[in-house]
Amino acid sequence: MIDIGTLLFILCDGGRARLVQRAPDGGGFVTIEEMDNGETLRALKAERAANPATRVFDSVGKGRHGAGKDDSDRLAKEAFVIAVADRAVVLVRQNRLAGVYVAAPPALMSLLRERLAASVRVSGVIGKDLTKVPDHELGPWLDEARYAPSGN
Repeated sequence: MIDIGTLLFILCDGGRARLVQRAPDGGGFVTIEEMDNGETLRALKAERAANPATRVFDSVGKGRHGAGKDDSDRLAKEAFVIAVADRAVVLVRQNRLAGVYVAAPPALMSLLRERLAASVRVSGVIGKDLTKVPDHELGPWLDEARYAPSGN
């Protein structure tokens, strides 16, 4: 069994992240740091609205759709996830923690795990977006970390 008091919990999606630890009294969880990527994503959305993609006719019917692929959202989210992982590594080393436990949507999980695994122990993962779950409600989700398999 893992002592979850020695883990940093990363709750992340493409727009925001919370770095959480077990409260010193061992009762619940407490957010120690928050990161926000919302402004970047809003700016990209505004830019797309100001410069819409070329529209073409649908091959079947009278509809129209955008041409080309816009990866700017995906790239911004990936850059944010990398920044979150790098910050988590710094906190784990500064606080001499045993590792991290990650809660993130499956689409971002592989990039996050890959970035973390090079530097710190990933004690477990859950494919769930918990960024908006209040600290006092994290127990049912994060208490399972103690039963996660050890190692990367």
